[in-house]
Amino acid sequence: MKIKLPFLKAFIIALIITVGFLIYVFNNPELNRGYAGLFFLSISPAVLIGIIAYCYIIKFLDNTRLLAPHFIFRFSVPCLVIFLIIWIAVNTGDEPCIEAFQQYDFKEYINYFFNFAIAVYLPLAIVLLAITGMLHIGNDEVKGDKKIE
Repeated sequence: MKIKLPFLKAFIIALIITVGFLIYVFNNPELNRGYAGLFFLSISPAVLIGIIAYCYIIKFLDNTRLLAPHFIFRFSVPCLVIFLIIWIAVNTGDEPCIEAFQQYDFKEYINYFFNFAIAVYLPLAIVLLAITGMLHIGNDEVKGDKKIE
């Protein structure tokens, strides 16, 4: 049975995540220097719309059975794909983050990757986990597998 996602649920999820994003930005002194806080505040509508789109993409992939129905796979597959796209985008182009892998030994490369992962991937993973968790809540009730008493 297909599960429909009401717009109100997607909007509430996006609103909660966007407010959390703004709190994270304004509490992080590295992201809130000068006009950076105003920049992040100005892109918050785009974040809101992007999260709503992400919710509908996840539901579309779930309804087409491209994602396994288990919570872990519903979170990890899109998360890993997004992480791979970010890593490729950051390290290609005119000024990649890591210019040449040959200039680093393995320990330096792994150290650089984990610094990047802590700064970028960890907050993004927490956001994607929260979105997936909020989308997962109520699916059984909509399907009719569990009865609300």
